[in-house]
Amino acid sequence: MGSAEFLSLAERLLKIPSEAAYRTAVNRAYYATFHCGNDFLAKLGFRASIGPQAHGQLQARANNSGVLEFEKFYKILHRLYDRRRLADYDLSSREFHSQAAAALWVASAKQALAIIAQCEASEALRQRIRKGVEEYEKKLKA
Repeated sequence: MGSAEFLSLAERLLKIPSEAAYRTAVNRAYYATFHCGNDFLAKLGFRASIGPQAHGQLQARANNSGVLEFEKFYKILHRLYDRRRLADYDLSSREFHSQAAAALWVASAKQALAIIAQCEASEALRQRIRKGVEEYEKKLKA
């Protein structure tokens, strides 16, 4: 199974006219983005933590890579993380009453996956990201 399957499910959920479906679409869109980012980093030799700390770890690696493209991915990932938490835990939030709002977050996930595809396609970007994340993690250990 790949992260794109979560994104495909999110798109299908948008067609179900219910708040529960819209909230779940945002959840799946976030997890598509999360797994895509972790899979990309795994190909570069970085292992993800298992459990709740994996979310912050991915965000920190992307945000501190020093590579603009990967930092753009971080910004989308971070916003999706916040929306996913709101969708899952704040049932009084009115943000997920409309299909349009949920569709915006699903579209953001699509954009994030496209950014990762761009990074994967470029050897130069992969090398810069690998180096940037390595440097960031060295600073954490110091």
